[in-house]
Amino acid sequence: VATDAVLTRAQARKVAGTAHDGIARAVRPVHLMNDGDTVFALATGARELPRGPLALNEVLAAGADLVTRAVVRALLAAPGGLRGPGGDFPSYRELYGPRADPYGSR
Repeated sequence: VATDAVLTRAQARKVAGTAHDGIARAVRPVHLMNDGDTVFALATGARELPRGPLALNEVLAAGADLVTRAVVRALLAAPGGLRGPGGDFPSYRELYGPRADPYGSR
């Protein structure tokens, strides 16, 4: 997750942690012992945050929302299922068809 805000190291960690909650909104089950779900945050420092605690809250909420949207869009855009020695895993589009894609991903 990237932002143009000026963030301290602690604030960037908080952004990454809160953005990780976006995965929990889109993926079930989540936060398992060996799933490897990881979110990184970076800040370019191009813009100062307004004073007060609420400005950081907006960045935190936006990070979680954007990760959720990114996961869903990736799921809808996946062209075909994964086939391997463990079995066949159809994609969302294979299961529900293109009408299930509100974004029109191709």
